Amino acid sequence: MTVGYLFSGVVTHLPVLAVLIGGQILVATRRARLGRRSATLAQLGLGALVLGQILDIIWIMSLPQIIGAMDYSSRTYGLMTLVVGIVLALVVAAGMGLLIAALVTRSPEGPGGPFESPPPPYQEPLKSRSYPSPTGGFPPQGGRDVRPPM
Repeated sequence: MTVGYLFSGVVTHLPVLAVLIGGQILVATRRARLGRRSATLAQLGLGALVLGQILDIIWIMSLPQIIGAMDYSSRTYGLMTLVVGIVLALVVAAGMGLLIAALVTRSPEGPGGPFESPPPPYQEPLKSRSYPSPTGGFPPQGGRDVRPPM
């Protein structure tokens, strides 16, 4: 295995790993704002995605040794690649599913949010107990309801 192969296998995964680790740090520092359940699901999802990236790096790095050690047959190579691909796809799908679950289970904002307490239920307005106005309006409103003095 050459240094170039080793370097290219790791370098191509570094931006994604940096974003995922940065996401874990952001979720950990904003746990109170996100809610405990949502933050836990997000951290599990990001952890699964980091695991998928690390497994992918290991697979890329070990592939030349595996191919050199086995008797090269396209059927064996295809089967091995299929199994590893399915495992990596399942890990990434689980991570994405956990991130989506974290998004949709986010707790409503607590105190200090848009409403400090839930809004009161709708109440019927009180009926007026005033008497009819001489002009027929009920209750007198002013403007067109009130006749000018004669």
